[in-house]
Amino acid sequence: MSKIALILFTVFLHNISFAQINNFEDERNYLYALQTLVEQSYSAQFNETIGTIQEDPDEANRQWLTFDPMSMNLVYFKTHYDKDDDGKNLSEIIWKAKFVIPLHEIDTLIADYKKNTITIKMIGEKSAIQTYMIMSGNEYYPATKNNKLVIHSNKLLRIRNLGKRLNWSISELQNFHKKKLILVDYLNKKLQKEVEYQIKDSLNYPEDRKFKVIQNFQLDNSGQSLSLIVERKNYYDNPIIEKQSVLLRDIIEVLKDINIILKSKENSIIKNTSITDENGNKQEIETVDNLFFLQWCYEKNNEEIGNEIQKLFGQLGTKLSKNYWYD
Repeated sequence: MSKIALILFTVFLHNISFAQINNFEDERNYLYALQTLVEQSYSAQFNETIGTIQEDPDEANRQWLTFDPMSMNLVYFKTHYDKDDDGKNLSEIIWKAKFVIPLHEIDTLIADYKKNTITIKMIGEKSAIQTYMIMSGNEYYPATKNNKLVIHSNKLLRIRNLGKRLNWSISELQNFHKKKLILVDYLNKKLQKEVEYQIKDSLNYPEDRKFKVIQNFQLDNSGQSLSLIVERKNYYDNPIIEKQSVLLRDIIEVLKDINIILKSKENSIIKNTSITDENGNKQEIETVDNLFFLQWCYEKNNEEIGNEIQKLFGQLGTKLSKNYWYD
């Protein structure tokens, strides 16, 4: 990286360090910045006792701290230092211990500039940090769970306001994620109400629209994709399992045509259908679409639901349009 590019990148990190996340683009920038800050904030080789690089490598350990945006976990690796390993191919190192720290469970990161350590504490002192150990071969096995983790770093003083910037980034990502959870909670409450309607008014509820919830509305580990799984019955009374998945940022519209629907960008919704025939044989089908059916069709004259969904997406920085609303 050239000197000018490095200066521009540093300015970019500083500018977003204490800004708020207002939309999915902001979130993407924060994820990128957090990943960069995390990977700059540790030392590759340290001694367990005093946390500094030693002349005798036999007394030291190699470590690696990274952030995985797909699982929203900080992942810390540690193994005995091998002087024959230059550490350039981190993915090829056999790490004896792995610590998985859920980002949304972190309470605070404490940067100690005298001891050159970063202490990660979990919310409510919950033991949410899962430790994995290699017992034999290259396979990890779950070991202990902890409520805090101390990571040695000799780079803290090189990064301006590192502790504050890490905490702010994590806090903002957590706050934005909570807004997503409010949306998911609303969807699930309406879904549960629809299930109740099927039971209370079973005779008047159309048979071809009845369903059983296999999986409620939920986000994937990255917090980006929304999914729902339901089961229906076909003509032969055999189960048809339908899964719909879509990235939240791809949803552009809410409408109703008997069923309330989220409309997305073209071919953004993945639909996986499992069909069982009368002989018990299963067939798996995957298609793409731009209509995500919320399965709500019982209530009439309920346009306020569309207004509420617009409002909830608005909190995520998405201006969702509301189209026709037909019962």
